Amino acid sequence: MMPEIFVRAVGTHDHLVTRKIVEEAFGETGEETAAFLDALRADGCILGEWLAEDGGTPIGHIVFSRVWIERPDGVRVDAAMLTPLAVRPDRQRTGVGKRLMDHTLTLLEQQGETIFLVLGHPDYYPRAGFKAVAADQVASPWPGEPAFMARGAHLPSGRLVMAAVIADAH
Repeated sequence: MMPEIFVRAVGTHDHLVTRKIVEEAFGETGEETAAFLDALRADGCILGEWLAEDGGTPIGHIVFSRVWIERPDGVRVDAAMLTPLAVRPDRQRTGVGKRLMDHTLTLLEQQGETIFLVLGHPDYYPRAGFKAVAADQVASPWPGEPAFMARGAHLPSGRLVMAAVIADAH
C-alpha cells in the first residue's frame, strides 16, 4: 500500500527541494522555470506555496501569486494566479497535481480568495474548474489564448495586473 500524499506549506528550508522538483518536472525549460520561481520568491508576490509529500518524500509543488483584475472604474479586485505547478516526472499522471490543486484551492477559498487564474495546459486545468471562456472578460497579454483560464463565481471584467516578474516571464 502506498503512503497517503500529504500537502503542507513550503518553508524556506524547502526552497532547494522545490526548485529541484520544478527543474525535473519542466524538463528542457526546467532551469528557466526554476529561475522564475526564484524571481517570484524574491519579488514577494507569492500568496502561498505548498509541497506534496509521499512518505516524507517531496513529489510535487504548487505556487499561487497575487495578481489583480482592474475594473474599468479603476478598482482592483484581488485574484490568485497559479504559477507554477510541478510534479516529479516519475509521479506525473498519478493524481498528485490534482491533489495539490484541490488542497490549495480549498485552502485559499477558506482564506477568502474567490478568483483564480492560470496560464497552463488547456486539457489539464479544466479538471480543477478553470475555464478559458471565464477568462475572456479579462484583458491580458493572451487574448483568446485557450491556455489562459479562470475559476471563480464572480469574475469581474477588467484588465489583468501582475507583478513585473510574472508579466516579464510570459
